[in-house]
Amino acid sequence: MISRIGSKDPKALMMMGMGFMVLGQLWRFVPVTGGLSEDAVDAIRGVFLGLSIGLLLWSVLLNGRLRRGKRN
Repeated sequence: MISRIGSKDPKALMMMGMGFMVLGQLWRFVPVTGGLSEDAVDAIRGVFLGLSIGLLLWSVLLNGRLRRGKRN
């Protein structure tokens, strides 16, 4: 699903990447409830930040290709 969105509109990928970055940064302020350990909280934050970095790089790559006129 993400690849179909990204192939059409790199701005949508950038918005999703920014959203994951905000979630990753705000995750440290969320009080941990339940049985989550500190390692699990760090893993979740790492997943959010990793997704944001990947999506932002992908959107930059697609935007550069569209500017140069290449589709693939």
